[in-house]
Amino acid sequence: MKTYAFIDASNIIYGSADAGWKMDYKKLRKYFQEKYGVKKIFYYAGLDAENKKQLRFYEKLQEFGYILRLVPVKVFRNGKKKADVDSRMTFEMMLYFNEYDRVIVMTGDGDFYWILEHLLKTKQQVFLFANRSNTARELRRLFKERFTGLQDIRHKLEF
Repeated sequence: MKTYAFIDASNIIYGSADAGWKMDYKKLRKYFQEKYGVKKIFYYAGLDAENKKQLRFYEKLQEFGYILRLVPVKVFRNGKKKADVDSRMTFEMMLYFNEYDRVIVMTGDGDFYWILEHLLKTKQQVFLFANRSNTARELRRLFKERFTGLQDIRHKLEF
């Protein structure tokens, strides 16, 4: 079975940081490859071209084998920065739909409810990984035992 993973970066980065730990992306890739046989990992995040630290981080992710899907960060009048990756991630889950048999999705964002519900109905296996405290209640209900809280596997993924 061919397995793909789709990662909503902001959910993982901020959720882990809020919980007091930092994700090791090399360990994450290894975990997904060994446990699920993941062939491709798509990583959706914002891109701030002025942020050199962020650019170095993205270079490392590419070295680890992640497929980066970067969306330019928008700066609003109030100074807040935001990159909307949700629509691109949803689109590509459907774009590559016929290429994978099972799928791992890393997000706690309730905006993904409809695509995740569809995947559960049409794919052999669908797994949701996220920080339990930052995951929409409706997603936890939808996934039940197929939901893995990152704190449950923190010891395998922590930097």
